[in-house]
Amino acid sequence: MKWLVNGLAAGALLIGHSAGAENLLQILDKAKLADPQFLGAGFEREAVGESVKQARARLLPGITYSLEQMDSDQNIIQTPNDVFGSGQQDFETDTDTLTLSQSIFNYEYWMRYGQAKVARTRADFEFEKAYQDLLLRVGETYFELLKAREQLSSIAAEKKALEGHLNYAKKSFDAGLGREAEYQDARARYLSSVAQEVEYQRLYGDARYAMLEIIGHLPERLEGMQRDLPLISPEPASSEDWVNRGLESNPDVKVAQEQLQEARYEIRAQNAGHFPTLSLVIQDYTQESGGSLYGGQNEIEQQDVMLTLDVPIYQGGAVSSRKREAVKRMHKAQEDLTQVKRGVENQAQSAYHGVVANIAQIKALEQTVVAQQAVLDNRERGFQSGLYGMIAVLDAQQDLAMAQMNYITARNDYAINFIRLKRAAGVLIDADLSQVNGWLEASAK
Repeated sequence: MKWLVNGLAAGALLIGHSAGAENLLQILDKAKLADPQFLGAGFEREAVGESVKQARARLLPGITYSLEQMDSDQNIIQTPNDVFGSGQQDFETDTDTLTLSQSIFNYEYWMRYGQAKVARTRADFEFEKAYQDLLLRVGETYFELLKAREQLSSIAAEKKALEGHLNYAKKSFDAGLGREAEYQDARARYLSSVAQEVEYQRLYGDARYAMLEIIGHLPERLEGMQRDLPLISPEPASSEDWVNRGLESNPDVKVAQEQLQEARYEIRAQNAGHFPTLSLVIQDYTQESGGSLYGGQNEIEQQDVMLTLDVPIYQGGAVSSRKREAVKRMHKAQEDLTQVKRGVENQAQSAYHGVVANIAQIKALEQTVVAQQAVLDNRERGFQSGLYGMIAVLDAQQDLAMAQMNYITARNDYAINFIRLKRAAGVLIDADLSQVNGWLEASAK
């Protein structure tokens, strides 16, 4: 019965590698060119950058030119003007106006300019957030896909081994040498493995399509993890240090802080509705007319310099209402910042302890697999000598399969939590994925 366990052991522990398989960094390069979330964040940053120019433009002089052409059909019925009596006249009038306007004092314009600069800073942090999220999603998706692939391979090997047991039990039962209970037990375990294989096929398909969302196509072959992983404990070796680093460096926190600052500027901008505004307007006016009430053609040039002072007195309570609205939104931004900070604390704590736990699990489960294999070998020999029944062998084989599945999970979760910890701290960069890429089978050679 040795052949019954060979496929299971090989399928669970051998991490597949094919020539031409892509590694983590190659997938990352594709994601940088194809991921809609990341590309959209880049366009958003550029768009927000334009808002600063627009806000600044309101503080600078504005020059406009207008040309008006008018065709008049004039019928004078009566006029005291002795120069031009009654009668009908058609004439054209051309008017050119060049206007320069400059805001001298407008508190809202200055607040909007400051708000726009804060928005630009926030957009820079949002882009950094999007980039770190891209690295995280690539890493998570890659190793979730590897985990699903390895688990599917493991359950397929288990099903094959259980099928062998089932065939053996059926033959023994049909020949009158085996018990029906053993046959039914083997049959139940085999059918259970069939159902599990269907579920893991679904999970594997889901993982492949999750990768499609990032790189734009279904991945074909990915490099698997090497057998001997370098188990690196987090440094610094304190979850509190990682939490503090996250509160200082995580772009999610920085984005929320800038959003709060924007909300404060909004209050100031709305408060400007109570302040007067002062502006300077200079106009150069030229009018050429082919006729007039006084007869004959005329040409007029006029230059005007105006100071315009607008003092708001009463706007139906709208100004105060908008200010109260801005204050409420500022309070919401404060609560959002608090929520983001708590989320970062939770993520950093969870990822840190995840890495520590995964390291311990990998070490323990590696030995567990070896021990369970020894148990199975012992039960198999005992079955051949009549010491153990088939159910004892099936129990041992199922325990081995479970240990192997847990081992697969711990190995891949270790890589995922390693990346998540860097992201929670806000320090995830390409070099971190390059380090993890070194843990893959071909990349390690």
